Amino acid sequence: MNVLITIPHYSTIIPPNLRKDFKLTQEHMNKHLDFGTEKIFDLPNFPVLKATVSRFVVDLNRERDDLREGQGVIITETWGGEIVLKKTLTKKNIESRLKNYYDPFYLKLDNYIHSIDKPLFVLDGHSMDSKGSLVSRDSGSERPEIDIATGKGTCSEKIMQIFEKEFKKNNFKTERNKPYSGERAKIIHYCNAHQNVQALELEINKKVYMDEKTFEFKIERIEKLRSSLTSILNRIKEL
Repeated sequence: MNVLITIPHYSTIIPPNLRKDFKLTQEHMNKHLDFGTEKIFDLPNFPVLKATVSRFVVDLNRERDDLREGQGVIITETWGGEIVLKKTLTKKNIESRLKNYYDPFYLKLDNYIHSIDKPLFVLDGHSMDSKGSLVSRDSGSERPEIDIATGKGTCSEKIMQIFEKEFKKNNFKTERNKPYSGERAKIIHYCNAHQNVQALELEINKKVYMDEKTFEFKIERIEKLRSSLTSILNRIKEL
């Protein structure tokens, strides 16, 4: 089985021409990114597709037409309820962001899916705050170390068990679809809609690999996660 890794929420880049649109500082917005996930998921010997800009420019893991207020394809409020933009974007502004940063990601994803031999497994790499945010269903609650999210059906039981067994062996505690089920996640469903393609969203608790206040990385833990994921994906390649 072939493997592809996607990392859609790690980037801290706000293009200079768009910085004027934001009410919040870039440093503050970084707290709401999957900060540092490229250090975990960008693995050698596996193809990786990464975002080119911050999710505050466009959220690649939402439907293109999801223009709801809050956390749609254009984020208007943080997960703590803070207003992100100085003013509402025009339709022209939104379409410009989508054409420049959203569409190219999916074009690359399409090209890869259609050019690679099947079966294919796509690992979508994310991180999550250690406690539920103000607008989440688990607000204030402690979160598991690792959440294996499948949108309730985007990959097989066999693949989920490979993840669980390897993480357990390395003393990482996992949950399935908790706190995130991936039901609203665009990438895993988009990939799974293609014939003979399975996908899984992996959420790593930030406290596992970094200090959430200082942003200092826990290097040994990151290496342990990378080693675990490499073993997992090598096992999947054998399927």
